[in-house]
Amino acid sequence: MKKAALLWLLQRVTAVLIFIVLGVHVYRVHYVELGQPILFAGIAIRLKSLLMLVIDSSLLFFGLFHGLNGLRTVLLDYDFFDRQEKLLSWVLSIIGIIFFILGVKGLWAFIIR
Repeated sequence: MKKAALLWLLQRVTAVLIFIVLGVHVYRVHYVELGQPILFAGIAIRLKSLLMLVIDSSLLFFGLFHGLNGLRTVLLDYDFFDRQEKLLSWVLSIIGIIFFILGVKGLWAFIIR
């Protein structure tokens, strides 16, 4: 399978996965503890759950991949970026990895406390 076809397929797959994981996230956050006030202490307790950390981390990963791959696709529609396709892909990949590490570090910090 060619790279463009694989990225096209992954764009569609991550859209479906975002929809599913976001639904689970919204259900867990807003309907499991119905009527509870939203306080930092409650969020810290919720983020000590491994399930919530996996849900939020996967939502972050899928969202970053989907968004940055969409940005890559839009930028490659312009002739200027066609010649630098490999560089553009690497730059966006590095940006995605940095933001994923920072996001996961922020989420998983609650499990240590």
